[in-house]
Amino acid sequence: MSWHIVEAPHADGPDHPDAWAYRGIAEVERAVSLADRGLADGAPTAREIAVAMADQTYRRRHRLVAVDDGATPADGGTPAGGPRVLGHGVVGCDLLDNVDVADVHVAVHPGHRGRGIGAALADAVVDRARAEGRSRLLAEVEFAAEPAADAPDAVVAPTGNGRISAGLPGLRLARAAGLDLKMIARRSVLDLPADADVVARLEQEARAAAGPDYRLHVWEDDLPDRWLDGYAALVERLTIDEPNPGLDLEPEHWDAARLRYEIEQARAVGSRFVTTCAEHVPTGELVAATLLDHDPQHPSYSDQQTTVVLPEHRGHRLGMLVKCANLREHARRWPAVQRIWTWNNEDNPHMLAINVAMGFRPAGGSAVLDAALADVRPLSR
Repeated sequence: MSWHIVEAPHADGPDHPDAWAYRGIAEVERAVSLADRGLADGAPTAREIAVAMADQTYRRRHRLVAVDDGATPADGGTPAGGPRVLGHGVVGCDLLDNVDVADVHVAVHPGHRGRGIGAALADAVVDRARAEGRSRLLAEVEFAAEPAADAPDAVVAPTGNGRISAGLPGLRLARAAGLDLKMIARRSVLDLPADADVVARLEQEARAAAGPDYRLHVWEDDLPDRWLDGYAALVERLTIDEPNPGLDLEPEHWDAARLRYEIEQARAVGSRFVTTCAEHVPTGELVAATLLDHDPQHPSYSDQQTTVVLPEHRGHRLGMLVKCANLREHARRWPAVQRIWTWNNEDNPHMLAINVAMGFRPAGGSAVLDAALADVRPLSR
């Protein structure tokens, strides 16, 4: 069976005939998630891919697909007349911040690994990054479970926090290309319903520590215009404070326009959210926030997104307070959700401790790697 790599054609939506590549990419990601992590939570849908490709105001993307030269829909090819997608690669280039960096990702359907597809896609995305004028590559490799400390193939992050198995296909590919492991991010899951007594106790303790100077606001599916600038400042602060050891990344610039853009992007894919923020009453400033994202197309799970507290207001347990209050609101709105996923850098002990106290447990993670583009080695030529 032969294959070749092409640029994915753009289509306005997942039902358009030209969306065969987006549907194929989504199926590859779903198959990879099932094979490597045991469930498809978090795999992007064709609609999500189409929306992201349609409006690239803040981030330019290139998508490449490896397609089967012979398969047709009748013998298992991608529906609606397109060729079968065996793997894909994506290059993401931020346009406001870190303009020297290209984020790259390669995935190959588990049934077609070992044929050189991953190496060829890796070389192709590197070529696109060079064409974009980028000088650094950043990549992530997800894994289902952290190996034991004494496992013979365990690779420890340079910080000493977090491990990954050296034999994972994605890690082998990235290291063969010359990318270096910098840090490990932990993926955690909270099985629902959460222990109501535990959450109530944690929230009560946090409210007592916060005192009367802080007022909570809860918003669903939108943010009032009055608070957009304040919320954007919190998101920007997170990019300043979040530990990224070994990665020379600039903080991101966020303002009301960028935040409104992200809300509209979420609406375009049908995503919903609930967010709880803490206002400092004496100043009227938003000083803490957290957000839970839920896509009705995936009714079994939700994603924990931003949680941030301004530095001058830390020590009042505001992070715990907004997370507990938001979890209650999430349960009220989407009682059938079975689990919540969240990510934290292994070098962020404070937020990890909050999540563990609430009942989150480790469930794999991702290795973050980078390299100067000039040092990246070709793999297929």
